[in-house]
Amino acid sequence: MSLSPKELVDEAIARGKAKANYSVLTTAVLGIMAGVFIGLAGVAMIRTMGSMPKEWGTLVNLTGALMFPFGLICLLLVGGELVTGNMLAVSMALYAKEITLKQWARNMFLVTLFNLVGAVAVAVFFGYFSNTLQGAFVERTIAVAQGRTADAPLQAFLSGVACNILVCTGVYMNMAARDFVGKILGTFLPVAGFVIAGYQHVVANMFLIAAGILAGGATIGEFIQNMVFVWTGNLVGGGVILAGMYFLAFKVGMKPASKELEKPDSSSIIVEE
Repeated sequence: MSLSPKELVDEAIARGKAKANYSVLTTAVLGIMAGVFIGLAGVAMIRTMGSMPKEWGTLVNLTGALMFPFGLICLLLVGGELVTGNMLAVSMALYAKEITLKQWARNMFLVTLFNLVGAVAVAVFFGYFSNTLQGAFVERTIAVAQGRTADAPLQAFLSGVACNILVCTGVYMNMAARDFVGKILGTFLPVAGFVIAGYQHVVANMFLIAAGILAGGATIGEFIQNMVFVWTGNLVGGGVILAGMYFLAFKVGMKPASKELEKPDSSSIIVEE
């Protein structure tokens, strides 16, 4: 069993409203944990791709794509506040006028901040100081980070748009599914797709570029520029295109069915004399 597309819009609005009303403590804990899960998925992806020769080409990206989605799957199943997913749900609640613009902006800011804390902590402690991404994996860490920072601002923005259309589709499909396996598969496929395509995800980049900085392959200036354009692109992809289009289709385009009382047709009434 799963929710219909129309029911799914109502589910997203309800979840977005709840998220916007979380306390700072709840938002902080769940935001950090989301950053940790995405960061650990990034570690696993780099380790998986690390020893593969460049001659394998797309197969290297495919293996990384098969590994990375577990981060989003974990945080959706056990709890986590990911800013890219909230760009869908919390924006839906804003469009439905269930929350204010101030509540929306507060959620976006806090979740972004705490995602950053979690993702960078993984890069520092579980990537660098643990030596997990040192030695034979430094070259791959640098290559992945430089692949994120190589895009010009417009490219990074457009890549971010496409990325969050797919990521939010995965979040959306997770909401729709009512069983454990359905939630996993619904999340896995779109997220694997964005990794294979090489699109840019702001929270993944928080970890990947931070790890690249620690490995000596990226700079803080490149990190900041990437964050600005990828975050904005992710917002357009998840909050404007996906959330906006489905809200437009099912909440604006479809009016609630009105039940009109059926009145008898006077022409069909037979008057007996």
